[in-house]
Amino acid sequence: MHFSRYLSLIIFSAVLVTAQTDHTPSDAKVVHLDDLIVSASPYAKSQTELAQPTRVLTGAKLSLQQSTTLGELLSSEPGVSSTYFGPGASRPIIRGMSGDRLKILENSSGTIDASVTSPDHAVSLDPLLIERVEIVRGPAALLYGSNAVAGAINIITHRIHTAPAEHLLEGRVELRTQSVNNEESAGIVLEGGAGSFAWHLDGFSRKSKDLTIPGYAESESRRAAEEAEHHDEEEAEAYGTLPNTSIQSDGGAIGFTYLGDWGTAGISFNGYNTLYGVPAGAHGHEDHEGEEAHGEEDHEGEEAHGEESVRIDLVQRRFDFQSEITHDFGIFDGAKIKLSSSQYRHQELEGTAIGTVFRNQGFDARVELLHRPIANFTGAIGWQSGRSDFEAIGAEALVPPSRTQTHALFIFEEREFGALTWSLGGRGEMQTVDLQDGSQSSLSDEMLSISSGLVWKFSDPWSIGVSAARTERAPNAQERFVDGAHIGTQAYEIGDPSLGLETSHAIDLTLRKRAGFVTGSLTVFHHQFDGFIYEQPTGLFAVEHEGALEFVGADDPESGQGLAIYRYVQHDAQFRGAELEVTFHLHDNDHSQLDLTLGGDLVRAEDRKSNTNLPRITPPRTKVGLQWARDSLVIGSEVQFVGAQNRTAPGETKTDGYQLISASLTYRIPFGNQSLTLFARGTNLANQEARAHPSFLKDVAPLPGRNLNLGLRLSF
Repeated sequence: MHFSRYLSLIIFSAVLVTAQTDHTPSDAKVVHLDDLIVSASPYAKSQTELAQPTRVLTGAKLSLQQSTTLGELLSSEPGVSSTYFGPGASRPIIRGMSGDRLKILENSSGTIDASVTSPDHAVSLDPLLIERVEIVRGPAALLYGSNAVAGAINIITHRIHTAPAEHLLEGRVELRTQSVNNEESAGIVLEGGAGSFAWHLDGFSRKSKDLTIPGYAESESRRAAEEAEHHDEEEAEAYGTLPNTSIQSDGGAIGFTYLGDWGTAGISFNGYNTLYGVPAGAHGHEDHEGEEAHGEEDHEGEEAHGEESVRIDLVQRRFDFQSEITHDFGIFDGAKIKLSSSQYRHQELEGTAIGTVFRNQGFDARVELLHRPIANFTGAIGWQSGRSDFEAIGAEALVPPSRTQTHALFIFEEREFGALTWSLGGRGEMQTVDLQDGSQSSLSDEMLSISSGLVWKFSDPWSIGVSAARTERAPNAQERFVDGAHIGTQAYEIGDPSLGLETSHAIDLTLRKRAGFVTGSLTVFHHQFDGFIYEQPTGLFAVEHEGALEFVGADDPESGQGLAIYRYVQHDAQFRGAELEVTFHLHDNDHSQLDLTLGGDLVRAEDRKSNTNLPRITPPRTKVGLQWARDSLVIGSEVQFVGAQNRTAPGETKTDGYQLISASLTYRIPFGNQSLTLFARGTNLANQEARAHPSFLKDVAPLPGRNLNLGLRLSF
């Protein structure tokens, strides 16, 4: 869609013009950008004080963007897209990178689940109870580990208090429903305290039916290819509804905190359960002898495709301990201690039979010691350790059971020079992967990551942030040892135990303006990888023939019935692009505001060895939004333009562009110390067929059709 590219040029030109002149009238009220505090630093900093581009979602904006998955919740943010594996499992993508290059955190600790291993595995949290989301775009390895190459997403829940409770009891109750899948969801948060004690209690429930889509589940190109291949065979095709996409989830948590003169210490226990369907066509299992027949709850359309209904039954139990010491001791003026442990399990149900069971049991521990100024440098030193015992048993046990252990030391320092703030740091990390299959195989890697940043407030309210990082990442167990059919990605995957360290050199340049008629930011970035690890097609197909597995070429008549074979390779690569969000404050006074927001992002990614594009890269995107607020009423609309992705990798098909139109309304009714908020949001109002290029399911699972989300929230 060329219009998206033209609009991108217009927006970037507008920003450059704005940089030349501040159009704020002398008698107008000066508007300030919400400069929210980011905790992704030893010392809590505002967004404009950080060299890296960051984004914070909280309050009304977070509430309106609510979705069933973290990936879809954040998919319209600058630089962030989604793996979209149906409404039950979507993981965020930052700058075209996801999986083991993107760290997802819950209260600054790892989620300890199986979402990294496959796009059909959900992140083990529900967005309904999130208090705020912090997005760090660009390398965050210094604080969170060598696998935070693309960035980090920190989910804040406030289950452990860091400050005394203001009331004995406060909280909120939220009810939602949406039309696209008849979803009904409810959440409750209760908390309070007295004296030195604080407590927290939350819970949620979510239930939905199959997703409504604008047309056929399969893309036009996919249907044409199948028609040419099967000729006279007639098959019922899913239309109007995406089969096997219903969801049933629930969970809750309880937390206690002690707050003393020396600091705070708290614990929380969290349970999360979800049962969700994987869209038909994603798990195209052949019929296996001895498996049970379809149950009565099979969804319409699955038997027509001759495929087993695959649902994932996920359970996680998590414990967290968090303490913050605020008293001086020695050269230190504070400390932060965090420990998280988790027991995770999910079963892949093929009809009524259990196909594969995944388990992950592990912990994540970290200590940060904040020191007093030394030669005008403030900062922290820290230690982090983690362990993951992962195993898969059953039909898709592609990776041998393994224990992965990591240990790291890091340092972060910062110094101010007038209008300049300079930061630098380093992290040394060791990773050991021990196979638990009786082979006694063990691989160890040592990694060193360094970074530096500069923030220059050259003319209030303008600032420039520059960050540079060199990061080393060790291959994970899947990249080294996988060998077998991975139905989630519709591929036969082969790992390589000889893979070495992946080294990234990255630089970000961000221009920000935090006050005036125009506010916003523009970021350009460049990531260069030495030894980038990814799956490359071999041109062969894995076909089952007379009970034996054979590898055949594309010219073999049976290749169409097999899985394409991909092998993990290590080639030099580069990612480069830009991200923009700018707001024009057209009108602002004590009672009403009118804002026009323009935004967009662009990423290009190439394999430098073969001079080809890398697969599943987010296409160029732009958006235009208008919001009017008057007292307790807020009305908004937005159009997102997603360009066609024609820069495809070998063996990858192109994806058409599309436009998504949305509108929202929020009305807050205060009464006493309480308030009732009513909200409505319509998405994909034109009911346009849209397919996400980064998704493995783009040709069998389009994005949801027209949807109306209604809800209310009582705060007290």
